[in-house]
Amino acid sequence: MPLLVALSAVKFAIVIMYYMHLKFDPRFFGTVFIAGLALAFLVGIALIGLFVGFGGEPRGYAEANAVPYVHGASESTEEDHGTGTATKTEKPAVAGPVAITVGAAGETLTFDTSSFSASSGAEVTVTFDNPSANNQHNLVIVQSGTKDDVAVDGTAAGPTNDWVSPGDGRVIANTALINPGGSGVVTFTAPSAGTYQFVCTFPGHNFTMFGDFIVQ
Repeated sequence: MPLLVALSAVKFAIVIMYYMHLKFDPRFFGTVFIAGLALAFLVGIALIGLFVGFGGEPRGYAEANAVPYVHGASESTEEDHGTGTATKTEKPAVAGPVAITVGAAGETLTFDTSSFSASSGAEVTVTFDNPSANNQHNLVIVQSGTKDDVAVDGTAAGPTNDWVSPGDGRVIANTALINPGGSGVVTFTAPSAGTYQFVCTFPGHNFTMFGDFIVQ
């Protein structure tokens, strides 16, 4: 529609100039008339060039080359440039309480399990059952590779100290000395990750009555 209006205006101007050319000064208005024709010719060539450039379909050309609007795109770009790439920091999982039950294996001088485990930092509660009808036992958690030395020092400490040397830095936790048919409970915080040992330090029991405490 704008193209038709423009062409009509040019046509009207040419007619007016031609009429003026016939009625008044032929030289002046002749020059204006020729200039008007030249301008109309150039405008026509330019419009034809634009039409060809659009492939004959200006509306289709515009739709095909339109840049889609994405809501929030500018805000996202500003945030990216302003704050940079955010680094997410994940908090380590906090280990929950752990309840473990360990028992003596009847009248044999062994535990009924060879290992148990917990996560570092967890609150660990160990219940130790002694079903033996004849033997006293305890359960002592110690640094790896120290069970026999701890037992030797515990023997020197005597039964009044539950066969555990008071203040022994190798001992992480221990139950009291448990009489036949009894049970005891000890609660402690699991140390750093690694493999530890649990052992009965009643004299002579440490050679067969032990296992691994694995902290993850």
